[in-house]
Amino acid sequence: MSTITFLFPGHAHVPCGGNKVVNEYANRLASDGHEVHIVYAGSLFWGQKSLYFKATNIYRYVERWLKGYSCRQWFTLHPSIKEHFAWSLNRRHVPQSDIYICTSPYTAMYLKDYPSDQRYYFIQGYENWGDVTEETLRETYHYPLHKIVISNWLQQIIKEEGEDCAIVPNGFDFNYFRQTISFAQKDRYRITMLYHPQALKDCSCGFSALAIVKKRFPSLRVNLFGFPERPKHLPEWYEYTQRPDRDTHNRLYNEAAIFIGTSRMEGWGLPVGEAMICGAAVACTDNPGYLEMVKDGETALVSPIGDSERLAHNIIRLIEDDTLRLQIAQNGHAHIQRFTWDTSYQQFKAAIHLP
Repeated sequence: MSTITFLFPGHAHVPCGGNKVVNEYANRLASDGHEVHIVYAGSLFWGQKSLYFKATNIYRYVERWLKGYSCRQWFTLHPSIKEHFAWSLNRRHVPQSDIYICTSPYTAMYLKDYPSDQRYYFIQGYENWGDVTEETLRETYHYPLHKIVISNWLQQIIKEEGEDCAIVPNGFDFNYFRQTISFAQKDRYRITMLYHPQALKDCSCGFSALAIVKKRFPSLRVNLFGFPERPKHLPEWYEYTQRPDRDTHNRLYNEAAIFIGTSRMEGWGLPVGEAMICGAAVACTDNPGYLEMVKDGETALVSPIGDSERLAHNIIRLIEDDTLRLQIAQNGHAHIQRFTWDTSYQQFKAAIHLP
């Protein structure tokens, strides 16, 4: 059995799709008897920061220690997995391991200097945000790390950089998510959408599209969910659920006939697949992550990124045309069944050279 350590750029006190994926692999590795560690960085590139930043970072570090940094607040980790809130990701602060797996450009910048041949760069998106410029991100793809990507479009980017990588598509938890309301019994005027304040999620596009649809269909209602508090600008016809539990999460997907995905960029886009599992017809943008799961006119209706009028048009089509809506929902539900965690885990183990 091996000792395996995952490196995160920060703590995980709120739900995050990328963290969920890593945690799923961590759980399965632990269940197979491997010793698994998850390390969260309390600071990044300390030596490059100002004196003021250093002082405030010490305060934030202590505060997080007291308030809690564990993802167990929202995700059920295997009991044997050890979490660490390290001061930094310098090698001396990280458990000695056989295999190290970094999960972002920031963590790759540390891992490249570890004295180990078993170093892996798990790439779940094109992360050219924050302090990471386009040039810096591309540079990380050339580090002496084994690359693993979750989608074909990310694999193409790595290949364009002249690097090799393994591709391991994400899986879905078909025990957690399930269809409980038949396609035909769903309320055509009920729509579900994820709320996230990050600009890349482009929820404003969804809000604008839904306002157009509401004028056409006054009976429209929206199930909105997310981790922040309810946005103050929401009208009364939005039902908002903050951090839904398992049963509520399923109810929100199942009650709605339609799910809309608005992101400008996703490495994958888990909520789209989750909605498909629960039998919703999907209307979404044509960002490359969604296109790993959907095909326009077959498993979803797809509109250009940022085009709220086209998104509204597709929503209206699904509301008005029962045959189309049911066909899209049924095709999506059937198609998403191929993405199982069992398959993904076997591919992930092969990518990190475990039998």
